[in-house]
Amino acid sequence: MDSYLGKKLQEKMIDRFLTKEERLLFRKVISMEDMISEKALTPEHFMDLLRTESPHRHIAEAFDLSLPELLEVLKEIEAKIDLNTEKVITETRWLDCTNVVSADFEVQKNRRYFYTEGLE
Repeated sequence: MDSYLGKKLQEKMIDRFLTKEERLLFRKVISMEDMISEKALTPEHFMDLLRTESPHRHIAEAFDLSLPELLEVLKEIEAKIDLNTEKVITETRWLDCTNVVSADFEVQKNRRYFYTEGLE
């Protein structure tokens, strides 16, 4: 699955299967990690920034959690997302409509068009 579809599916899983509090916490952590990754020049620099800036500790404090509690909650959230993502992928039927669409519309070379059934 390409990164665009993966991101869209992850957002759908977050919205559908996480509680309001879990969504808030998870999005806060993802946003913080994205901001740090934009500043980082290398993967090693990213890890150094995480250690020196301690953003996870700040988020834990904001949510009245210890750092180990935050990490455990994040692990549970990610497991919930993964489980439900696998379930949705298994239950979704992908119908290749490339030939139908390409006959009616101008299409880009090497692009495929799918209709999904079962993904609400």
